[in-house]
Amino acid sequence: MSHQPDADGFIVVKGKGRRRQSARSPSNAKQSSGGFYSTTSKPTRKATLLPDLTIERQISEITAKKTRLLKSKFYASLDQVIDAITVFAPEEIVCYGIGSLFAGISQWQLALVLALNDTLRAPIHAFDPVATDDDDLTMLRRFSVSPIAKDEQAKRTATKRTLFYMPHCEQFLYENTVSANWSPDQLGRIMIIGNHFSRYQAAQTETQFAEASPHLERVLPHLSVIDMPSEALLGLRHCPYAFSDTCVQHVHSSEAAKIDFKVTQIN
Repeated sequence: MSHQPDADGFIVVKGKGRRRQSARSPSNAKQSSGGFYSTTSKPTRKATLLPDLTIERQISEITAKKTRLLKSKFYASLDQVIDAITVFAPEEIVCYGIGSLFAGISQWQLALVLALNDTLRAPIHAFDPVATDDDDLTMLRRFSVSPIAKDEQAKRTATKRTLFYMPHCEQFLYENTVSANWSPDQLGRIMIIGNHFSRYQAAQTETQFAEASPHLERVLPHLSVIDMPSEALLGLRHCPYAFSDTCVQHVHSSEAAKIDFKVTQIN
């Protein structure tokens, strides 16, 4: 598979070769735990080892993480990511799969989208099935994030330019988001921050990937991609693995025009 930078700093993914005979997901992608969103790499409040579980303490932790992000070499290296998102100019941000805000990895992920939104100034909406109790909902609202009332299974059809923030979500959730926006105009309205679709493809046979994710399979050759920088640039003793294998993915209108949308219909 070749990768060529385009004029916006994205890498356009082109072509694909023979796939390894394995149906495993990427090693750093979340594995299914039986729900719509995996909690394997994002512990719930009961599983986390954070020492103080009070709401105010967690709000302070998230605020501190956002401050550290903004001062880090990691954030300073996000210039291409920020430029691409700014040009896209999202009118809303939809977060899926961040997890409970009593978990450290979830706090880092929320801190990043809050930092990015300092410039974007877009309304933020969020849902995760492990973040539906009053404490999590209270914390989201304290950061001006509107909780989504029901589990959409990531099938939201964008009615405006929407940045879907989905770090470490499972493959079928990305498939759901793309399938819910399956037209040239709709694909142009969405941008996704999440795991590389190509990593899921590489971990399966061509048939397995096409059967599990027909919309991702069809859109993959036309994606433009910008990688997130290494978490080592956060300057922490231990990487939180909040942004590993994370990138920005988008289909430009010139590429969307090349997709045969009749091949795969929305389920």
